[in-house]
Amino acid sequence: MNGDMMERSADRQVLIDKNAPGTQEKVLSILERMPPGKLLDAPAGEGALSQRLMETHDVVPVDIDENYFKLSGLPFRKVDLDQPLPFEDGSFHYIACIEGIEHLENPFLCIREFSRVLKRGGSLILTTPNIMSVKSRTRFFFYSYHDFFRFIKPAEDFRHNLPEYEHEHINPMTFMELRYAMQKAGFIIAELFTNRFVKAKRWSIFYPIIKKLVISLTGKKYPGDPFMVSREILEGEILIIHAKKNS
Repeated sequence: MNGDMMERSADRQVLIDKNAPGTQEKVLSILERMPPGKLLDAPAGEGALSQRLMETHDVVPVDIDENYFKLSGLPFRKVDLDQPLPFEDGSFHYIACIEGIEHLENPFLCIREFSRVLKRGGSLILTTPNIMSVKSRTRFFFYSYHDFFRFIKPAEDFRHNLPEYEHEHINPMTFMELRYAMQKAGFIIAELFTNRFVKAKRWSIFYPIIKKLVISLTGKKYPGDPFMVSREILEGEILIIHAKKNS
């Protein structure tokens, strides 16, 4: 084993997937069906996803905090996803945006920029907390906040050793908003997945009734929509969207 491979092996021992359970595995399973290509990992975080893709793809990891990125062997670029991306049009075959869009002040700009730097026919795989699950809707009804968005504080209050604040989630987006932003940017949603299915245990007695009511009302509001009453939206914890840029 040469020095570079030993360094990568050491990296694998320390980098931990900090996404919601099963999210990274589902994203990888989607990408495994596609041929190798140039991939933008945005935001890359510590580099856990980039690490698992670097042997099969030409990975470009970007994030706003260069001190947080821990993976060696890949050229990291500091990028603010709330600003235009520093890449030429059509630079990438794939973009992975894993639990990043909910951190941004301007997600519509980010999605437009993703479309610009993707090649025609390229794939965007985007994940975000699912605020449209029956569980999250019930939480919002009683407490006025969605799952994963309990703590929204000014920037100076983030990262003060309380794990509830570590996510820095500031922008909950419904599936309809994401689909609208993607369609305006030239994407077509090809597939919808989730990391795992969850239910509102606290309201377990009423859960089947609430779910049935949501399905009935939503079905009338969006007749024939292939996603709105899917189990992925009604009971998925994290939405995992595979969108393709129009060719």
